[in-house]
Amino acid sequence: MMIKTNKLYILLFALFITNIFSLGYSLPDVNTTSDTYQEIVGPSFFSSEGKPISINYFGWEDWGGWRSIFVQLCNLSNTNTWDTEQAVLIGVGVGSGGDIGLDGIINIEGVNAPFVQDETGQIWEDFLGSPNAQRKQVVLLDQNFNNRFQFQYDGAELNEFELNDLLDSIQLLINEVNVILGDLNNDQLINLLDIILLINIAIDISEYTSIGDMNNDGGINILDVVLLLNQILLN
Repeated sequence: MMIKTNKLYILLFALFITNIFSLGYSLPDVNTTSDTYQEIVGPSFFSSEGKPISINYFGWEDWGGWRSIFVQLCNLSNTNTWDTEQAVLIGVGVGSGGDIGLDGIINIEGVNAPFVQDETGQIWEDFLGSPNAQRKQVVLLDQNFNNRFQFQYDGAELNEFELNDLLDSIQLLINEVNVILGDLNNDQLINLLDIILLINIAIDISEYTSIGDMNNDGGINILDVVLLLNQILLN
């Protein structure tokens, strides 16, 4: 009876907090050199286009140090340093500097990634915790729109260590696309049966398996149950 009660508590708790882990936005692409110029874009838009991983870069339009990293990331995307059929780069500004600030970015050669402007600060708050969060941050969302990796940069460009760390993280998320995380009974479906099996692992009835480690932290607990439930609800 106690085991059944614990499972119920975990499931109810997951239902209450599941939505806080899923992130996204939908805003006009204001980069005139982007293939999606003037379309309403965001992680879910590109996921529907077959690019489930989003590389979200946060910074101000009118600040040179921010621009230089975005230029570097655009060049990496343009040379297919990561699989651009699976992962998309999106710039997220705040509208600083007005049209002049925006022109200062999109008129740089090679800067053709989608770019949106979060003038209310809500996206910055959702992703970074504050509309005034430190600039030059990258947030990687996985195929379920969960924040899996977040990086803060200080220099004008990513150094070799920072670049390799970013690329390894992107590749890890791309690799996961080909594996159905959470399909614990291997029936090619994600449903309530998998939730029950995952709860069994979380309360130490069953053994750990990486298929149930939804956030790839080496363990299985309530957060993994929440992430799996969120994936089911999104689908």
